[in-house]
Amino acid sequence: MAQHRFDDPGISRPGAPMNRDNFGQLINDPDAPLYGIPMSRSDFERLISEETEYRYERIGGRVYNMTGSSPKHSTLAGQIEFLLKSQLGTRGPCRVHREQYVAVPGETPLCPDAVVTCDPGDWDEDKISKPFRIQSPRLIVEVLSPGTEKRDRGYKFARYQTCPTLEIYMLVSQYERLVEIYRRANDWQQEIFTAGQTVSLAPLDLARSVDEVYEGVL
Repeated sequence: MAQHRFDDPGISRPGAPMNRDNFGQLINDPDAPLYGIPMSRSDFERLISEETEYRYERIGGRVYNMTGSSPKHSTLAGQIEFLLKSQLGTRGPCRVHREQYVAVPGETPLCPDAVVTCDPGDWDEDKISKPFRIQSPRLIVEVLSPGTEKRDRGYKFARYQTCPTLEIYMLVSQYERLVEIYRRANDWQQEIFTAGQTVSLAPLDLARSVDEVYEGVL
């Protein structure tokens, strides 16, 4: 997931205080994405419950705008979504979601680049949680960016592991044909796949070649 900084004096300035007086302005002003602002868990939950074009994450008590990405990042994330969706189809219980919030036990939600869930409660309109959160992730994908790689490997990975249904965590490089896989069944040990190799996403019964992921990108 990419992270972007927006300088809006008094609103999106890193470290700007969050209070009840400016909360309404922050969530209703479409030109004021947040960056590095201290925010309580309850206020963050309220923020992401509003209809907005922005995607945020709360890390270390501060809110970061995660909306947008480089063309390469966006293309890779979209390609992964397409490849997974084309193999999963639409008749089974599993679905792929892009940039949707994932519920993390005891923490505020996180927003990966892509997530696979096989729980009808995560996509059936009559069953989904409101506000919407993926409750049962099976596979989570993050495309690595210079500004967020450390967080994707550390902070977010540690919290994703607390999701009891998560089986696979997938990290995708932007700069070389390289995919990393971490499986719960393998005690989250790193597996590296490069050009010419096929990534097996068992037990989801999925398999895609690294070259397919990067076709037209690298």
